Amino acid sequence: MEKNIHEIVVFACWKYVDRLTISRALMSLDTKVAYLPISKDLPMKSILAVNYYRIGVVLDLDCPRSEIVLKQFSEAKLPYNESYFWLFVTNDSTPPVQCLEKLPLTIATELTVATRNYNSYILHDVYNPSYRHGGQLNVTKMGYWSPSRGLTVELTQYKYKRRGNLHGMYINFSIALAYPPVPDLMTYLTIPTNPHLDTMHRFHFNLILQLRDYYNFTMNLMRASTWGYKVNGTFNGILKDMVDGIVDVGATPFMFKIERIDVAEYTVQAWVARGSFFFRHPQRSEDGVGFLKPFKSEVWWFILGVGLIYWLFLLLTVRLELHLTERKLECTLDSHPASESWLITTAAITQQGLSDGPRFYSGRIVFIFLFLWGLLLFQFYSASVVGSLLAEAPRFIVTLQDLSDSSLQLGVEDIGYNYDFFRTTTDPVALEIYHKKIEANKKRKNNAFYTINEGLRKVQEGGFAFHADTASAYKIIEATFSEQEICELSEIPLFPIQHTATLTSKHSPFKKMVTYGMRQIVERGMSNRLRRHWYHRKPECPESHSSTPVPVPLEEFSPAIIFLLIGTILALAIMFAESQIERQKVTKNETADRNTMCYLTHLGPWRIAGYLEY
Repeated sequence: MEKNIHEIVVFACWKYVDRLTISRALMSLDTKVAYLPISKDLPMKSILAVNYYRIGVVLDLDCPRSEIVLKQFSEAKLPYNESYFWLFVTNDSTPPVQCLEKLPLTIATELTVATRNYNSYILHDVYNPSYRHGGQLNVTKMGYWSPSRGLTVELTQYKYKRRGNLHGMYINFSIALAYPPVPDLMTYLTIPTNPHLDTMHRFHFNLILQLRDYYNFTMNLMRASTWGYKVNGTFNGILKDMVDGIVDVGATPFMFKIERIDVAEYTVQAWVARGSFFFRHPQRSEDGVGFLKPFKSEVWWFILGVGLIYWLFLLLTVRLELHLTERKLECTLDSHPASESWLITTAAITQQGLSDGPRFYSGRIVFIFLFLWGLLLFQFYSASVVGSLLAEAPRFIVTLQDLSDSSLQLGVEDIGYNYDFFRTTTDPVALEIYHKKIEANKKRKNNAFYTINEGLRKVQEGGFAFHADTASAYKIIEATFSEQEICELSEIPLFPIQHTATLTSKHSPFKKMVTYGMRQIVERGMSNRLRRHWYHRKPECPESHSSTPVPVPLEEFSPAIIFLLIGTILALAIMFAESQIERQKVTKNETADRNTMCYLTHLGPWRIAGYLEY
């Protein structure tokens, strides 16, 4: 019952009394028992059908033709795995090694042979690391059973620890590389030269090397073009080889994907893949003028509204003053109160001088508070402008949507999982980015997929965002980017962090073996040690960079120049129009005077005198 078995099938040729005695004993332990005589054409798949529970199978080797059960079990393509706990019983004193060597046993096999020793039985643990891979049969004494002492088990180690020596047996592995291995495959995989190339693959391969040493097996390494993605209903790459029975374990870590569960088994998480868009963040915002930044648009509209209110109050006081005093028009404020009061309001807001002011106390009060409000407004505005120009610009591209809406060009690393992501994703922003900035169109003849060196070179030039794995990108960035360029870098992930794991083929007998071994390696800190060798640290912007003076570029000052030019051109145009109007008035007056003189010349003296008298 230590095996947690609640259903037992017995293949034997026992007497009725013996069958009844054993059945009663087992059923008293809440265990179902099925006794079947050995015969041909046993429906093994239906008899030994396994759902969620384990089945104990007892076979009496002393029965005639007992080997038929083993033959039919193999012909039904049922595995010797942990779903079936076998107990072979024989009156011989030694296990039947010749019979056992022919069975397709594995390292996961649960097979116990009970040999007779007078009134007790000696129990032997039997397994083969892998019959299919040419492994050697292993028979180990595990304990004994006697009527007086009951069951005694001497093997207390965890199964995959005590079966940890595979005696150099070959196991098939496969790895997918994106770059050519230089100078040769094993040197490229084991020596951390240029660790930014195939980082996750080489890191995971070195974990597998420790697993090899832990279990003492020999690695038969093959290469594949890619991890394995479903294309037209079938998988390619490493997964295809696993389905075909060519590959047992992946030397490349695999991301968790639902469709892969049908053809492979995930074991222990080995690597965390993190990809991001890298780009040099624009120094200033692309939307809006720099001189409008200190205030939001709502504040600017509020300032305009308050200015209009002050102008109306000032205009009211000036007109009231003219109405009550009835004095002569001595200044522009008296002759043109509307325009002059508007200029006074504008001068107060912009902290400029003025030529005249109101004389009534009510107008002076409006005047004083107008300039106080303008002083506070101008101080806050000018301080904000200076601070925004001298301080480090805020990062306004912080999401994928911001990246999609920006003027930056985009590119993606030319690697398999990026193609698969855009092919399978349902994220609307990611799809918008792909169709808008990556997919080939009239402007782009080819899809925007680049090698990591080419993509990061475009990032270095500016105006370009490139998506790559951080483990590969950090090394290139630190080696080729300047301090200023590193400090300008921003990262935006395209998809969440991807956890990867070691993969075995579906129903592989090596699954639990790999799981146990990899957990031992990870828990003892070996994966962290390897990660420090293969994963390059993130380049940091030095703290001293913040104290470096930042020059104000021309584009930040250009709005003021443009505004000044617009005002100058507008003033010149109005001046030209006014001069033309005044010239026409003078010409018209001169023409009228000449006509008058001609008229007087044709009159007689007495008529001229009468005209003048008139």
